[in-house]
Amino acid sequence: MADDTTTVDETEEGLKFDVKIEDAGPACKSLTITIPEDQIKDKIENSYGSLEDEAVVPGFRRGRAPRRLLEKRFASHVRDDVKNQLLSESYTKAVEDNELDPLSDPEVQEAESLELPESGDLTFTVKVEITPNVELPKYDSLEVTKTLTEIGDSDVDEEVERMCQQSGKPTTPEGAKIEEGDYAGVEVKILAGEDAGDDAEVIQEVPLDHVLVNGKSAEYKGHVAGIVVDDLGKKLTGKTAGDEVVVSMTGPSAHENEQIKDQPITIKLTIGTVHRIEPASVESITEQMGLASEDELKERVRTMLEQRNEQNTQADLYQQLTEKLVDAVELELPAGITSNQASRVLQRQGMEMMYRGVPEEEVKAKLAEMRSESEEQAARQLKQFFILDKASKELEIDVDEQELNGRIAMMAMQQGRRPDKLRQEMAKQGQIEQLYLQIREQKTLDKILESAKVNEVAGDKADDAKPEAKKKSTKKKSSKKKTTNKKTTAKKKDDE
Repeated sequence: MADDTTTVDETEEGLKFDVKIEDAGPACKSLTITIPEDQIKDKIENSYGSLEDEAVVPGFRRGRAPRRLLEKRFASHVRDDVKNQLLSESYTKAVEDNELDPLSDPEVQEAESLELPESGDLTFTVKVEITPNVELPKYDSLEVTKTLTEIGDSDVDEEVERMCQQSGKPTTPEGAKIEEGDYAGVEVKILAGEDAGDDAEVIQEVPLDHVLVNGKSAEYKGHVAGIVVDDLGKKLTGKTAGDEVVVSMTGPSAHENEQIKDQPITIKLTIGTVHRIEPASVESITEQMGLASEDELKERVRTMLEQRNEQNTQADLYQQLTEKLVDAVELELPAGITSNQASRVLQRQGMEMMYRGVPEEEVKAKLAEMRSESEEQAARQLKQFFILDKASKELEIDVDEQELNGRIAMMAMQQGRRPDKLRQEMAKQGQIEQLYLQIREQKTLDKILESAKVNEVAGDKADDAKPEAKKKSTKKKSSKKKTTNKKTTAKKKDDE
């Protein structure tokens, strides 16, 4: 729809009005809608006609009250109702007729003072953020690297050890001080302001959160209530039940809550319990899985890791490809949607990690890190969303119910849960739509990969073989590094 252009709804039935559409910022439109006087009068007459049939007025039977009495008693209500109907119907029709794709609820300008005129036309202006226009690159111009890795015995042993830890028995040593590897059950309060006292505004409360004191994280970095806290492990180490830890910091720049995002906050942790995991034995894990020996367990684990490795390899291709797409597309984002879209992006990325079998604790930690990312990184994630949305529409990608159920079943298996229970929980939390979008994005990327150039390299050569590294490399083209283009390979086989 071109700017400064007036369109008229000329349908024989329904509301008739004029609409003028103009740019109002990045991916934002201003709709000035004018509804003629005769349309307003018709709407008022229809409203009173319905009222005459339904109104109950003392001293009169239903539908028998005189019109003048109805106008006297209900005029204000009727006019407000008609105004709201006209605003809603004309806006909805204008959006449909002009093929706009709103991202947020419309903002009616000067809504509080807007009244239905006693005579003349009704004119009002609505601002709405819409899906930005995306110009996609040619898919065959994109180049990515597929890393081929193998699962070794050490990988299997490490996974068996993790399974033993995960299935271990939590103990609560009396009076124990927190050590590395312990879980601290903490009550969390997030207060507004730095070095806030008990009388400060409470932004968020978490009655119980379990914090892993993990020395493998850099500087004992940890997360609580979905927020990364530097030195959290060190702050908790040596504490015991009943102790309090106070952290003053600036909230993550990509947090969904505007009271936390880039704002000074104080996090108060009250330690309730200290849990120490006593790992399960390999024998008990083998028995739980209904296997006859440790060798069978390791074989099962190897198969699982190989499947996960394939998923991770594909996820890496997706990441490379989306980065290429984001870099290739110039796109101005609408200003007001960052928080809502960032929340949706986090949901989808969390589900994608669960699908790949990433342990729940790692998923929580990764999402907490994502909330700490810069505004620029959050904007790139939103840009990625709009690019893949446009690509999926161009490529006519859709997701059916069978695919949704299959993905839920896979996630349930990774989490050791029943698929029907997981689906119920996801539906309750509004995650089904996000899962649909996640699957659609992956199918879209799969389709784009069919046209892109994919180089295959062994795992130990992967870093050097990625296109970014090639640009920086000073080595001559005569390097013995071996890369294989899958399309070239396929063509040679056909020729043979």
